[in-house]
Amino acid sequence: MTGRQNMVELGLTAVVAFVMIGGGVAHLAAPQGFAPLVPNFLPAIPVILVAGVVQIVIGLVALWPRTRKWGGLAFAALCLGYLPLHLWDFFRPDPVFAPPVAATIRVLVQLLFIAAGVRLSRVLRVRT
Repeated sequence: MTGRQNMVELGLTAVVAFVMIGGGVAHLAAPQGFAPLVPNFLPAIPVILVAGVVQIVIGLVALWPRTRKWGGLAFAALCLGYLPLHLWDFFRPDPVFAPPVAATIRVLVQLLFIAAGVRLSRVLRVRT
């Protein structure tokens, strides 16, 4: 593996771990702050708490070299799973991210996260 590949792996690992562990801790520490993002037909607080635990686990899996590719894939899958919720914000009568620019940025960041998770899994697949 080249020095550039090592830097890419390190950077992607840091992004995935930081976003997942930080986001998971935030979900557990203040679940009520995330409640407006959960559709009304789901029990908001239990969904948020489970999501927080899942995010922390994904972040930890990404930090361990032997499971890092699975952490990258899990990160991409979770972000892909969240994407419909982000898109839903465009069409709901009471958007959480009211300015369309904010909602658009949110969706674009989610797409970048998906790409980062897939890339992390592929960078490591070349090495193993």
